[in-house]
Amino acid sequence: MNAAMRLDQATIVLVEDDPDSRESLTLLLEAEGAKVCAVADAEEGVVAAMRLLPDAVVCDLDLPAMDGFYLIQRLRDHEICGGHSPSVAVALTGHTDDAYRLRSIGEGFQHFMTKPALPEALVTLLHDAIDARAAG
Repeated sequence: MNAAMRLDQATIVLVEDDPDSRESLTLLLEAEGAKVCAVADAEEGVVAAMRLLPDAVVCDLDLPAMDGFYLIQRLRDHEICGGHSPSVAVALTGHTDDAYRLRSIGEGFQHFMTKPALPEALVTLLHDAIDARAAG
C-alpha cells in the first residue's frame, strides 16, 4: 500500500463471520485510515449500518442465520425511506459463479469480489467508489 492513507476517515461496516478474516480485513482497512465497525452477522451489520450510515459496507454473503442479501435489502430500504445517500456496498464471497455475482448486483450491492480478496484490489475499489460517491 502507499504511504498516503487512502481510506482516510471513511466509515466502513465490515460483516464477516470468520473471526480471522474479520480481524485481518479490519486491520487492513484501519491501516489505510478507515474507521471500521466489524461485526459477525447480518443482523448486527444491519443495526450498525442503519446507525452509522457508513461510506461503505463490505459484506460476506454466506453468513449464519441471515445472509448478506438480507442485510443489503434492509439497508437499501432504510436509505430510501430516510432519504440517505446509498452506501457503497461490496459483496465478498467464496462463490465464483455468475449467478451469485448477478444476484448480488440485482439485490443492491454495487461491487462483487471473490475471496480471498486481494488487499490492494479491495482498498483501491473502496477508495475509488467512496470518492465517486462523495463527488456524485
